[in-house]
Amino acid sequence: MTCVICGIEIDSIEDAMDQGWTPYFHEGEIERGPVCSECSGILLEIDEDGAMELKERYRGKVQYKENFMYETYEANLLMGISIQNTIQSILN
Repeated sequence: MTCVICGIEIDSIEDAMDQGWTPYFHEGEIERGPVCSECSGILLEIDEDGAMELKERYRGKVQYKENFMYETYEANLLMGISIQNTIQSILN
C-alpha cells in the first residue's frame, strides 16, 4: 500500500492500521486514500460530519502520487466489463 500524498509504502493493511494510516479522505467531493499517519496529521482534519477531509488551505495544492480508491474502482469496473463481454460472446 502506498500513501497517495508522499508515496511512502507499507507492506500490509494490518501494519498501516497499527501505524495510524487513514484509509480515505475527501478533497471536496473526491474521495482519495490511503494516507500515512505523518501526512494525515499535517494535511487532514475531521469535518463536522466526522469524516476526514483535506484542510481547506491545502485544497488544489497537493500533488497525488496515486489514488488507491480510484485505481481499485477502475480495476473492478474493467474486470466487470470483461466478464460481461465474455458472457455476451458465449450467449451469441
